[in-house]
Amino acid sequence: MTVNWWQRLSIRRHKTSSHRAQDGPIVPGTVSAPGDGAIAIGGSAETVVGGHGNTVVVLHAGTGEQVVGAASLDDLDASCRTRMVERWHAAGVSAAVAAELADTPQVGALPDAVTALPEHGVVVLEGVFGAGKSLAAERQHQRDIAAARADAQAPIPVRLAAQDVQGSLIDAATRTAGVLGDPAVRGVRLIVDGLEEPGPIRGKELLDQACSWTLSPAGARWRILATARPGLEVDEKLRRPMPELSADEAAALMDRLGGNGTAVHSQSGMVRSVLRQPLFVIIAAQIQHDHERLPNSPVAFLDALVTRALRDVESVKEERAERLLRRLAAVCVSAGGVGAAADVGSPGEVQVLLDTRLVVRRGDRHLAFALPVLEQYFAGQALLANGVLTEVVQSVELLDRWRYGLAMAIASSGWEAARTVLDPLLRAHPGVVVWAVHEAIPQAEFEEEGPWPDLPADVVSQRLQETLDAWQAALSPAGDRIFFSMGRNDAVTVDAFLEGNRLGLHILRRDGDHTPGLAIPAAQRWTEPRGVRPVTALFGAAAVEYAAWPWQKTLKLVASRLHTMCARKDFDLADCDAYTKERLWLAAADLMRLPSRRFTPLRAEDVHQLLHHHLYGEPGSLPVRSGFGTRFTGYQAELVRIEEELARGRWADADGLLHSPYAVPDHELIRPRYWVWDAYSPERLRLRTEQILTAAVEIYTALVDTWFPHLKPVLGLASALPVALTGELYTSPPGGKDTYEPPGLRLSLYPSPSSSVTVRLVLSEDALYEPVPATARGSRPTRSPWARPSTPVLSEPEIFGDAPATDYAYAWLHEDLHRLHLTERGPRTMHTGLP
Repeated sequence: MTVNWWQRLSIRRHKTSSHRAQDGPIVPGTVSAPGDGAIAIGGSAETVVGGHGNTVVVLHAGTGEQVVGAASLDDLDASCRTRMVERWHAAGVSAAVAAELADTPQVGALPDAVTALPEHGVVVLEGVFGAGKSLAAERQHQRDIAAARADAQAPIPVRLAAQDVQGSLIDAATRTAGVLGDPAVRGVRLIVDGLEEPGPIRGKELLDQACSWTLSPAGARWRILATARPGLEVDEKLRRPMPELSADEAAALMDRLGGNGTAVHSQSGMVRSVLRQPLFVIIAAQIQHDHERLPNSPVAFLDALVTRALRDVESVKEERAERLLRRLAAVCVSAGGVGAAADVGSPGEVQVLLDTRLVVRRGDRHLAFALPVLEQYFAGQALLANGVLTEVVQSVELLDRWRYGLAMAIASSGWEAARTVLDPLLRAHPGVVVWAVHEAIPQAEFEEEGPWPDLPADVVSQRLQETLDAWQAALSPAGDRIFFSMGRNDAVTVDAFLEGNRLGLHILRRDGDHTPGLAIPAAQRWTEPRGVRPVTALFGAAAVEYAAWPWQKTLKLVASRLHTMCARKDFDLADCDAYTKERLWLAAADLMRLPSRRFTPLRAEDVHQLLHHHLYGEPGSLPVRSGFGTRFTGYQAELVRIEEELARGRWADADGLLHSPYAVPDHELIRPRYWVWDAYSPERLRLRTEQILTAAVEIYTALVDTWFPHLKPVLGLASALPVALTGELYTSPPGGKDTYEPPGLRLSLYPSPSSSVTVRLVLSEDALYEPVPATARGSRPTRSPWARPSTPVLSEPEIFGDAPATDYAYAWLHEDLHRLHLTERGPRTMHTGLP
């Protein structure tokens, strides 16, 4: 679908037309336009067009991509107004008041001091759902439209929903802008709404596309404003936090909507925190009309909104309307935000949906939820009512579209219902469940009076035990080693209690079926002999207003332990040669006291004798975890394996020597002061970089396959494998300077039938900033929506450490686990080198 196609078609549909044309026969090459309804193009069932007035929306059913074009700026403005009215009306505001709010430009607009939008570049407006970021973006869109109306050469205003964009964001925006002018001449003011809705990895990819484009000469006249929930990886220079409402602002808005604003100040801390978002203030005003108590969580506010919407539906039972809403949500989630009315029900049932005011038309043949969060809410209700469909469990791509619905299900369910939804997914895709649990339950926990659920200590302990066991099993075999200590990997027992919403939790190691620590009062356990002390403990508030809170608490515990294990590089790889070579050289160098960054070949027999004496020379049992020198530490199994392989002479050359696994320096250093890279010629540095990255990919792959196989479909790099990793390396020419001029390395990923690593030298530093050729850049792998984007990343090559390939591999793994909330932020001292 191209710009020329639009211009040749020359569709003009007048906003003032109120009649409905009769559907005519559809034949190839013709267009039938039933008033404000859908247009079938060329007789193809795969393409329909709908819109408001002169705004035309092309929906490719096969891809879900929408391309929006407007015949005039007035119609673009009208569509903007329509979206705002629909959103306010869905939130419970009357149609008249919604129209009044939409026609008041100050409502929802952010002050310039907050947005501080530049003339060019990228800005990400970040806020939780209900914060009003989409409304703020619509207000900015209106200002962009007004600027284009006043100046025929002003940048072209464009608005896209992120989940509608397939492929390149810039291509979609360019096609859309081309209806109103030449974007290459005028530039573009682009709004991208809901950057996180297609998933955090895809959202990051769209953001990277936006940043790369605006830094290029062709995108110099573009400004891109995106909205996103927290959690997306956004450079601090681009982020603009969505300001929350103060208590006085929330009270003023509530008064304007006919509520009692003075009640805001008397609410609990939890309720006041929810009322800092405009959507929940709007809902609260409607709740006050019924003289009901305000709920204390975002999902409970949505429950109240839906209850009122269903209650207002006439001549139909609430159960029927709710069933239809769940069905529509399932259709919309799977189709990407818009569902065919025919897939939902009869014309009468479609009318029931529209009567709830939660659903709006998109042409005559399609429906959508007025608020994206309502689509996610009812998707969650569908999961709770019907379970997870088999086709969703079997497809990572489809499950990715359901992830926010899954989070809503967890947030709104009871304890047993949450288990029913999570159990099949934990077995199939634990990584998605990890993400959803983290998203579902707020991280901020309030310590104040309840009312709280009254759960006996044995029930609390049982639920925490069940969830901890479930996480460990789902994340096996890595999960099995979370409490590995002192050579023991015994099962552990959870002993916990609740006092209000304050949790006390001890993890105790079992001794067979007996746990001696349980007989010791909790307050005294840390003073007992080490054999009965708790392995770990947690104390503090818990979000017990969510029935699924034990999933969150034990997930935090598991993530903390995995973070430590990754930081210490605790996962042994017995069958990975790249890992073994690097570890063997490091162990040998440390045993022989070889200084760091010295690569003198070592006699294998000398290393073997020292290691054998270290393991067996002293009386008593073998050490569980042992270190020698300053750089190498390993568990018993690895040390024994290295000793046995040295005894067989596997890694020594014909002369019995052990060598560094990577290219060593080839320059003699004659200056008293030099940088480590000065010891390498450019070609030797290139070779070393390529060797290390090749080993890093092998080690990373082995780490995932060996220890995290069940997470592979949702780990950013693992889900993209196999890939071709290409690097451009620049090193400054020798000049005897003492200034810090480190090498520069740009890495790019692209799909490939088999994994490979290629590094080439470039002659100038400017070459690292040039656009990557299309043949090298490729497109984002389609194996998983969680795959890392292909946007090139520039960094210093981290190739001079004692175990550089292992460092790279763990940094990539750490970052991938962090994206799932299974570790804290990865190593600060090392750039991962990948997007």
